[in-house]
Amino acid sequence: MATRLANKTIWALEDMIAFSRTARSAWQATMERAERRMDPVMMVSLARLRDCIAEIERLARDARDGRYEQHQVVGGRKTDTSD
Repeated sequence: MATRLANKTIWALEDMIAFSRTARSAWQATMERAERRMDPVMMVSLARLRDCIAEIERLARDARDGRYEQHQVVGGRKTDTSD
């Protein structure tokens, strides 16, 4: 049986999702600037940042919907902790 999340938790998760969309818009503008300057180092860094933003948004959305698998983050990469 799924338990209902507290309203404040729901609001916090929804804020995280909204802020991740804002971050994605800022990321896009910065990536376009790096592409115009043909800066491959910055583009690689931005690609990694994009992946992190997407993962934060996915985790918040899943938690909001009552779906969450705990992962341990090791060296910036997640690992599955389920047995």
